[in-house]
Amino acid sequence: MTTKTSHHFTLTGAVVPKARPRVTRQGTFLPQKYRDWKEGAIAELLSQRTRYKSLEEVTISIKLYGTCRGDLDNIAGAILDALVQAGIIKDDRVSLVKALSVKHCGGKIQKVDINIEEV
Repeated sequence: MTTKTSHHFTLTGAVVPKARPRVTRQGTFLPQKYRDWKEGAIAELLSQRTRYKSLEEVTISIKLYGTCRGDLDNIAGAILDALVQAGIIKDDRVSLVKALSVKHCGGKIQKVDINIEEV
Protein backbone atom coordinates (compact mmCIF):
# COMPACT_ATOMS: atom_id res chain seq x y z
CA MET A 1 0.00 0.00 0.00
CA THR A 2 1.45 3.37 -1.02
CA THR A 3 1.06 6.46 1.12
CA LYS A 4 0.11 9.68 -0.63
CA THR A 5 2.18 12.68 0.33
CA SER A 6 0.16 15.77 1.16
CA HIS A 7 1.37 19.38 1.04
CA HIS A 8 -0.49 22.25 2.71
CA PHE A 9 -0.24 25.97 1.93
CA THR A 10 -2.12 29.03 3.18
CA LEU A 11 -2.54 32.37 1.44
CA THR A 12 -3.69 35.32 3.54
CA GLY A 13 -6.10 37.96 2.30
CA ALA A 14 -8.50 37.99 -0.62
CA VAL A 15 -7.66 36.39 -3.95
CA VAL A 16 -7.71 38.69 -6.97
CA PRO A 17 -9.39 36.63 -9.70
CA LYS A 18 -7.38 35.87 -12.83
CA ALA A 19 -7.87 38.70 -15.27
CA ARG A 20 -8.04 38.69 -19.03
CA PRO A 21 -4.97 40.17 -20.67
CA ARG A 22 -5.41 43.77 -21.86
CA VAL A 23 -4.24 44.55 -25.39
CA THR A 24 -3.03 48.06 -26.20
CA ARG A 25 -0.79 49.65 -28.80
CA GLN A 26 2.08 49.24 -26.34
CA GLY A 27 1.51 45.47 -26.05
CA THR A 28 -0.41 42.95 -24.00
CA PHE A 29 -0.46 43.09 -20.20
CA LEU A 30 -2.39 41.94 -17.14
CA PRO A 31 -3.96 44.52 -14.81
CA GLN A 32 -1.64 45.84 -12.08
CA LYS A 33 -3.94 44.72 -9.23
CA TYR A 34 -3.75 41.09 -10.44
CA ARG A 35 0.03 41.26 -11.00
CA ASP A 36 0.53 42.68 -7.48
CA TRP A 37 -1.65 39.97 -5.91
CA LYS A 38 0.13 37.19 -7.81
CA GLU A 39 3.58 38.51 -6.86
CA GLY A 40 2.57 38.50 -3.16
CA ALA A 41 0.97 35.05 -3.42
CA ILE A 42 4.12 33.60 -5.03
CA ALA A 43 6.28 35.04 -2.23
CA GLU A 44 3.92 33.63 0.39
CA LEU A 45 3.95 30.18 -1.25
CA LEU A 46 7.75 30.20 -1.53
CA SER A 47 8.05 30.98 2.18
CA GLN A 48 6.04 27.82 2.95
CA ARG A 49 7.74 25.56 0.43
CA THR A 50 9.43 22.52 1.97
CA ARG A 51 10.66 20.74 -1.16
CA TYR A 52 12.51 22.03 -4.17
CA LYS A 53 11.31 19.73 -6.94
CA SER A 54 7.98 20.73 -8.49
CA LEU A 55 5.14 18.30 -7.93
CA GLU A 56 3.97 16.63 -11.13
CA GLU A 57 0.79 14.51 -10.93
CA VAL A 58 -1.43 15.92 -8.19
CA THR A 59 -4.91 16.50 -6.87
CA ILE A 60 -5.62 19.96 -5.48
CA SER A 61 -8.23 21.06 -2.95
CA ILE A 62 -8.79 24.80 -2.43
CA LYS A 63 -10.88 26.23 0.41
CA LEU A 64 -11.73 29.93 0.30
CA TYR A 65 -12.57 31.71 3.54
CA GLY A 66 -14.14 35.13 3.98
CA THR A 67 -15.90 37.08 1.25
CA CYS A 68 -15.09 36.38 -2.39
CA ARG A 69 -15.62 38.40 -5.53
CA GLY A 70 -15.40 37.13 -9.07
CA ASP A 71 -16.04 33.85 -10.82
CA LEU A 72 -14.89 30.65 -9.16
CA ASP A 73 -12.94 29.54 -12.25
CA ASN A 74 -11.00 32.82 -12.33
CA ILE A 75 -10.21 32.56 -8.61
CA ALA A 76 -8.97 28.98 -9.07
CA GLY A 77 -7.00 30.05 -12.16
CA ALA A 78 -5.21 32.78 -10.19
CA ILE A 79 -4.25 30.32 -7.44
CA LEU A 80 -3.06 27.71 -9.97
CA ASP A 81 -0.96 30.34 -11.77
CA ALA A 82 0.71 31.27 -8.48
CA LEU A 83 1.37 27.58 -7.65
CA VAL A 84 3.02 27.05 -11.05
CA GLN A 85 5.09 30.23 -10.96
CA ALA A 86 6.25 29.48 -7.40
CA GLY A 87 7.43 26.08 -8.63
CA ILE A 88 5.11 24.19 -6.28
CA ILE A 89 3.48 22.30 -9.16
CA LYS A 90 5.10 21.70 -12.54
CA ASP A 91 2.11 22.81 -14.61
CA ASP A 92 -1.66 23.14 -14.31
CA ARG A 93 -2.46 21.07 -17.40
CA VAL A 94 -5.25 18.51 -17.03
CA SER A 95 -2.74 15.70 -17.58
CA LEU A 96 -0.91 16.73 -14.39
CA VAL A 97 -3.70 18.11 -12.18
CA LYS A 98 -5.85 14.98 -11.97
CA ALA A 99 -8.56 16.57 -9.81
CA LEU A 100 -9.35 20.08 -8.60
CA SER A 101 -11.93 21.06 -6.01
CA VAL A 102 -12.76 24.59 -4.92
CA LYS A 103 -15.05 25.36 -2.00
CA HIS A 104 -16.16 28.68 -0.55
CA CYS A 105 -16.45 28.30 3.23
CA GLY A 106 -17.38 31.87 4.23
CA GLY A 107 -16.31 33.17 7.63
CA LYS A 108 -14.71 36.38 8.88
CA ILE A 109 -11.02 35.66 8.23
CA GLN A 110 -9.94 36.20 4.62
CA LYS A 111 -7.62 33.35 3.60
CA VAL A 112 -7.14 30.38 1.27
CA ASP A 113 -6.16 26.87 2.34
CA ILE A 114 -4.59 24.75 -0.39
CA ASN A 115 -4.02 21.03 -0.01
CA ILE A 116 -2.03 19.21 -2.69
CA GLU A 117 -1.73 15.43 -2.81
CA GLU A 118 0.76 13.63 -5.00
CA VAL A 119 -0.89 10.97 -7.17
